[in-house]
Amino acid sequence: MKPLLSILLLFYGLHTAAQPVRPAGPPVDAGVQLFYQKTGGRSVWTTATGRSHFDWLSACLQKAVYLGLDPHDYQPLLINALAENRLQMATAADTLRTDIRITETAIRFFMDVAFGRMTTPPVKYNELPPPQDIATNIAAKLADSLLAGNLSYFLQAIEPADTTYLQLKNSIAICYAAMADTAFREKAVTSLKADSSNTPLLVRLKQLGIRDSISGGNTKTLQEEIRKAQRLFNMLDDGVLRERFLKALNTPLSYRLQELHNGLNQARWLYYYKTQTAVVLVNIPSTTLFFYDHGKTVLYSRVITGKKSTPTPTLGSRLTEVILFPYWTVPHKIAVRELLPYIKRNRQYLADNQYEILDKSGRIVDPATISWSDLGAGNFPYVIRQNTGCDNSLGIVKLNFYSPFGVYLHDTPGKNLFMLQRRFFSHGCVRVEDAVQLGHLLVKEEAAAAMMALEAKGNQPDQKPVVFRIPATAYVFILYNTAWPDAFGQVKFYEDVYEKN
Repeated sequence: MKPLLSILLLFYGLHTAAQPVRPAGPPVDAGVQLFYQKTGGRSVWTTATGRSHFDWLSACLQKAVYLGLDPHDYQPLLINALAENRLQMATAADTLRTDIRITETAIRFFMDVAFGRMTTPPVKYNELPPPQDIATNIAAKLADSLLAGNLSYFLQAIEPADTTYLQLKNSIAICYAAMADTAFREKAVTSLKADSSNTPLLVRLKQLGIRDSISGGNTKTLQEEIRKAQRLFNMLDDGVLRERFLKALNTPLSYRLQELHNGLNQARWLYYYKTQTAVVLVNIPSTTLFFYDHGKTVLYSRVITGKKSTPTPTLGSRLTEVILFPYWTVPHKIAVRELLPYIKRNRQYLADNQYEILDKSGRIVDPATISWSDLGAGNFPYVIRQNTGCDNSLGIVKLNFYSPFGVYLHDTPGKNLFMLQRRFFSHGCVRVEDAVQLGHLLVKEEAAAAMMALEAKGNQPDQKPVVFRIPATAYVFILYNTAWPDAFGQVKFYEDVYEKN
């Protein structure tokens, strides 16, 4: 190793031990070392010849807010002092130390641009491998770009080439443009009048990027703008002002920006996996599902997620199998709290709904032999299982993956609920409108043909579940984003139904 580089890395070690730039996030030490190995162990930002490199980096850091990132994470005092020539570097050691801090800041910033500003995955449970060697990957690309003299293209090159990311980023730009206006004020819309006399309404529609000015336009135009705003908040677009709509309108833009920032960083994190393999993504607040094959959208489906009292958990896992004609093994809480009272009132309820009673060993028990009046929440030594068929609560398809929560994706006989805008009705599992089609896509061609042949026959007497293994790696993500694009690419703001924000 060159003597200068050895000294440089020594100072780097002293610096990081004494004053870490940011304790959260993946370490960048290896990336810093690789950067200077590739650049020959020389200062690249703090010399006269490196000034153009520093000016470019400073300009990139100024874009942090438009990229869903916090400028305070990237040494603003140091960067500003150097940009304004206020930083005194009396010795070669000062110059080296400063150069290293700038390199560390640059690697951290571009890591966040590429992979998201998150210290932990944005899910309650995650069994998927994290991105590997991201600091050295970014450092190598940055050094190569600097040596090749094409830094001006570097930021754009490492941003995710992802539609969801770009849509959220565009919405952030609209919000910041409104807030940067010297006339910007947060004034509540209180009137339910849908006409041009409602000035706060016109101002808010302009701030949301829906209208160009607060003057001009006719009633018909205003009605369409109101409907556009209602769609923005995933509400009935009838042009009528209601209290719930006004509440959404009056949510501060700073709060909306936080929602967009959260969504943008999750989109970055997700993009890494979307480019690796097949991905099924469920977003809880929007009650939607997207199926991607190496980043390409293959399927969109509406879903039903958990009620506020029985929320769907966030997670990242691997889909393992598709089960055709599944049994539904009723969770114990549902069995004793919801089904047992019906059974006590009318034993025919079991037969009418195709339920069987199993003992703890899995043997079928004749319901007539059970003293139902003696059973309760603290005394229920049985398992209730619903037989296969179209009336089964899981429908005809169940998609399995491991999680500690006992949730999965499945079909449902209650198709009418998918027509509602607010679809939070389940006990935590995700009901998928197009579960059968999703199952076909996951098991590939030959197995899909076998599935369709069985589906055509319908549910036969004593039909047993049929298991189809998913042959290729397929990830499933259940995320919670209240700002997220819909199937048409419009970013919407959804109700924070679980009050997570």
